[in-house]
Amino acid sequence: MTNETVPPAQEPKHAAPRRIRREVLYLALSLALLGYACSRWVIMPVQISGESMAPSYEDGQPNFINKLAYRSRHPQRGDVVGLCTGPGDLQLKRIIGLPGEKVEFRRGTVVVNGEALHEPYVLHDLLWWLPSVQLGPKDYFVMGDNRRVSVLGAVPENWIIGKAMF
Repeated sequence: MTNETVPPAQEPKHAAPRRIRREVLYLALSLALLGYACSRWVIMPVQISGESMAPSYEDGQPNFINKLAYRSRHPQRGDVVGLCTGPGDLQLKRIIGLPGEKVEFRRGTVVVNGEALHEPYVLHDLLWWLPSVQLGPKDYFVMGDNRRVSVLGAVPENWIIGKAMF
């Protein structure tokens, strides 16, 4: 028996950098796919256009819509939501009325089911008269915070894309 030690098998010197480059490439591809999936199915980047949500959101301000926000719960009063109102038309509005409620307007104040709605985010009251609206079982009443330039009204639940994140 000899006491010769056999050296461990060693990789060629050029194999380690190649392996590291491959790992970096896989990591970059994984991150790119994850980013694409998030932007496509989870978080949608938007840019505020117009003054309908002032002062809460300013014209040109970037924001994100969380598309998964309403998978486990229904939209709530006061939520700012992204709405798809037509092909390529995305709007941000605040939920005022929930399914089954009656929404009225009395002297510039929003009244839901006979009670005045406290809205600290609105600077100016509604300047015009709107008829009362009885919402259906899948309808929401949405308005912009800047009541002088924005009113949308009753929208079906399937128009709601998700909740604004900021």
